[in-house]
Amino acid sequence: MKEPTKVSATISAGGQPSEEDIAALKAAGYRKIINLRRPGEQNQPLDPQAQGEVVTGLGMAYAHIPVDPKNLHPSSAAAVIKEIEDADGPVYVHCAAGGRAVTHALLADGKGKSADAVFKKAEEIGAPVTDEGFKAFVNKVADGK
Repeated sequence: MKEPTKVSATISAGGQPSEEDIAALKAAGYRKIINLRRPGEQNQPLDPQAQGEVVTGLGMAYAHIPVDPKNLHPSSAAAVIKEIEDADGPVYVHCAAGGRAVTHALLADGKGKSADAVFKKAEEIGAPVTDEGFKAFVNKVADGK
């Protein structure tokens, strides 16, 4: 796992963590992990259920919200926002490489803000939204377009 992208003081996002990465996230103070990967995706060291067992076994909270990157829907953003709002401390949101996760984390951090504000924040943190599907998703969720 690469270094997480820090979206805010309490929200970070990135790629798939290993068991060792999960332990490191716990040691770094993260209290919840939100997994956006779908069961059966390639290159999953842990399937979503097994990952949940590792995370909860370490005393952290876990949420699995399967998101299809080719069929993004506002309901996934709403679910991630709720999980983050319900968290008891810092949250790590992940997918395979980080695109879905960073986009959802930006929308959670930018709840109630315009798509332009979300895109500006993405630039500021060094994680610009360049994928056309993710751009359309941000516009749809943030601006209702």
